[in-house]
Amino acid sequence: MRVAVLGGSNGGYATAADLALAGHRVRLWRRDAAALSALGSAPAITLRGDGIEGVARLESATGDLGEALQGADVVVVPLPATSHEDLAPRLGRHLTGSEVVLLTPGTLGSYVMAREIARAGGRLPLAFAETGTLPYLARKTGPAEVAAPVRAAHLPVGVFPAARSDVALARVREVFPAARACADALDAALTNAGIVIHPPLVLLNAGAIDRGRFDIHAAGTTESPRRVIDAVDAERVAARVGWGYGAPHYEIAMYYDEARAADWLYGAGARAKLTASGLWNEILTYDHRYVTEDVVLGLPLFESAARAAGAPSDAVGGLLAAFGTLLGRQLSGQGRALERLGLGDCSRREIRVFLHEGWTSSFWRRAIA
Repeated sequence: MRVAVLGGSNGGYATAADLALAGHRVRLWRRDAAALSALGSAPAITLRGDGIEGVARLESATGDLGEALQGADVVVVPLPATSHEDLAPRLGRHLTGSEVVLLTPGTLGSYVMAREIARAGGRLPLAFAETGTLPYLARKTGPAEVAAPVRAAHLPVGVFPAARSDVALARVREVFPAARACADALDAALTNAGIVIHPPLVLLNAGAIDRGRFDIHAAGTTESPRRVIDAVDAERVAARVGWGYGAPHYEIAMYYDEARAADWLYGAGARAKLTASGLWNEILTYDHRYVTEDVVLGLPLFESAARAAGAPSDAVGGLLAAFGTLLGRQLSGQGRALERLGLGDCSRREIRVFLHEGWTSSFWRRAIA
């Protein structure tokens, strides 16, 4: 499979290395082309991972987006959701209409990117797909090295338009065999564990975080944050049920209960591997994606989805209010809230139909206006 991987983040390097080691032809694009020189003239990334390790040889590493995309069957975008609107118009200038573009994860970014490409007059791909969680829990350990101690055992994937799910998922499974089909992009977005876990851990450990290096997953995961995490997750699951999405819901309690963890997103032993690695003992600021992505974009999506489903959202709303105070701006109704995406006046049924039909829908012209 010819794969373009976009981005020089932790996830970008882990994805490029893992897929290259699995035998795929991988081209890596990074906006900061100068940083790619660390990968060498015959670009390579050393991966220390869960189940596969080695020196991954890439087909190319380039700062030229068109070069990276040429001939790609799958375009993987392991970038924060905050990058989607900026990347989309540039991506649309180089797509041919035959690719599947996979966002890892998406937070409904499949719709957002499709809309921005259409607004800019670019070409849309065969389909967008998005995961509900990160395929790898990874951190770069050097300019050409990445550690990924945990990989997804069950990777929820939704396709936009969902009508193209069969062909898109077949291609996604070639690069990510752990992919699990979701009904549509919103179904996948509402499985995002990061939005459930990270905001409570950051908020309730703010004092320790302010003092410097801190591991919110090891030292920070105590009884009080767990109560808030459980409350947010209960609202997420209630919203999913209200929208008509079926099991598995990947309840967060499964992550903390090793007896049930095998059926959770990252499988058995994930929490022990994460905390034992020490890789998440780091400096956190409000510019970290735990805040800029999970709080600012993700929580408003969860809140609006719960409201549309008639489900409670008190815990999510409380987090948005608290972080709004810390950041000095209104968060509720912003970010990826349905109303912010132009879907606030639509019924659940109308949105589900739109997510199925995508840009062939009669609603599309209104969506991109």
